[in-house]
Amino acid sequence: MKESFLFYFSTFISGILITMFISALVTFLAISDINIFFNVWPKNWLYAALAAFPVIILVRPISLKITQKLAGIIFSN
Repeated sequence: MKESFLFYFSTFISGILITMFISALVTFLAISDINIFFNVWPKNWLYAALAAFPVIILVRPISLKITQKLAGIIFSN
């Protein structure tokens, strides 16, 4: 139970923080008028955050398999 909570909650927090940074950067680079940043960015962040959690949950097992295979290749002695 505790391990599941830690996994899902840390995934949720990671998704929020990562999307906060990336959406801020992409929004900043995409707009020509910096004065509208705080009008545009929160909506972009919300969309990114809503997409991030399920995508991370779905992609994580694939990422782990790729990492395990790569580690096997790199560290096989």
